[in-house]
Amino acid sequence: MKNKEYDVAIIGAGPNGLICGAYLAKAGLKVIVLEARHETGGGLDTLEFAGFKYNPHAIYHMMAEVMPVYHDFNLKSRGVKYIYPEVQAAYITKNQKPLIFYHDPKKTIDFISSEFSTKDGEEYARMYADFAEYSEKILIPLTYAPPMPPIEQVQVLDSAKDDVGKRFNEIAELPPVDILDMYSFSEPVKAGILNLFSMWGLSSHEALGYIFPLYVYRMTNTALCSGGSHRLSSAIHKAIIQNGGAISDESTVVKVLNRNGRVEGVLLDDGTEIKTKAVASTVDPQQNFLQFFKDDELPDNLVDSAKKWEWEKITLFGTHLALREAPKYIGTESFDDANRAMITFLGVKDTDTLLDHHRSLENGQVPKQDLFGHTTCASLFDPIQAPDGMHTGRWECLVPYDNDWESNKWDYAKLCVEQWKEYAPNLDPVNMLVYPPTYIEKKLINMVKGSFKHGAYVPLQMGYFRPNETCSQGFTPIEGFYICGASVYPGGMVIGGPGYIGANLIADDFGIEKPWEEPDTVKKARENGIIQD
Repeated sequence: MKNKEYDVAIIGAGPNGLICGAYLAKAGLKVIVLEARHETGGGLDTLEFAGFKYNPHAIYHMMAEVMPVYHDFNLKSRGVKYIYPEVQAAYITKNQKPLIFYHDPKKTIDFISSEFSTKDGEEYARMYADFAEYSEKILIPLTYAPPMPPIEQVQVLDSAKDDVGKRFNEIAELPPVDILDMYSFSEPVKAGILNLFSMWGLSSHEALGYIFPLYVYRMTNTALCSGGSHRLSSAIHKAIIQNGGAISDESTVVKVLNRNGRVEGVLLDDGTEIKTKAVASTVDPQQNFLQFFKDDELPDNLVDSAKKWEWEKITLFGTHLALREAPKYIGTESFDDANRAMITFLGVKDTDTLLDHHRSLENGQVPKQDLFGHTTCASLFDPIQAPDGMHTGRWECLVPYDNDWESNKWDYAKLCVEQWKEYAPNLDPVNMLVYPPTYIEKKLINMVKGSFKHGAYVPLQMGYFRPNETCSQGFTPIEGFYICGASVYPGGMVIGGPGYIGANLIADDFGIEKPWEEPDTVKKARENGIIQD
């Protein structure tokens, strides 16, 4: 590392660190992004073995082209191509016809009406319209704007120019199961909708109503990144370099240098000191406030909140297969579209069973019979992810972290494949990559206990309280130290919000002109009174 003086050092080159770095470099600041691993991208990870590409972390890009970075850096011209499968999700069970959710909501409505009931189709149309409005007018714009204190946000939404804010406030603090009860769904449609949320290890009984509509809406508008998820991070990486920024891998930050409450730079584990005017960290609260600073350098409330940070109880077990042919599922003889779904859910047939399964996971029980896995054959839509004539298969299921996964991973992977074969008898793997929760943590140290969202999604760690009410807007009590990772509002899941919000905040503090405009969705929300300065 030749140059050791920069305007801004960014800790972590995952999606948010790269996004923050790209914007600040474009604004003319002298930026360096520091990554502890040997490669950038974080959860935007694609591994290749013998021509098969596996995405062991992020694969479903919920916000895809909604993210401001996609347009502001013309990522399409940098090789980022998003694929939106026509069939977004299919549910396969052993004694029922498949349930299919299409990218086109009208096709979903028609399918549910004809194969289940007219009433279910009508209720889905009503719910989809509500959730789309909440998402487009409120939730997506708020993803790319700093959070407001809860009472203030309620007041702002209540005073919006149309009634969408008031209607949203009525559901915002309800558990998802209660929101679904506002629509008269029968099974398995109700379970299928709820699972689009709970598949991420999220509790359907917590007061998470304010994100439930977004997950359901975007999980039927989700994309795959052609060539694998790493294509997205590679494109943003290149944008940083092309705008004059620097990236240094295998550069582990051990301390944020500060004097009299003001940032002066960072110290690396090899003793290198990098002098900066600002530091933006995208790692977890315990590194930010327990490792990078001494206790007496921070207010007690920050130290206490970091010590109490709650990791996710439920994580993911992954099994990635090299396949001779794409899976063909039982019960699909008259429903060929069910074999062309981006995500295939196995065994989810009713809400009570789904809720019981999640309760057992929360209690630390490792599923041994009904695993309720979800699968993806990315090469069906993106042939370059497998050798000619072959396919990649991806299985994930929810599991508790607390288990001897190092000893049990191969046996559990075999159980996963056996259960997959019960639903897809033609499954014939030629190779297998096993990815237990311990691998998540080993590869990405921010994801403690396999916490792929960098911390539990519970009410006191969400919104204005993520990671705490002092720092959720990106500021910290240390002047020049900012936080903008997935443990900060609005959260994880490759939505691009924390890095974008952090970049805007830092650019404003430097008093420099920003060569980008607010996203149209944010502008419209301001006009409608949803967002206020």
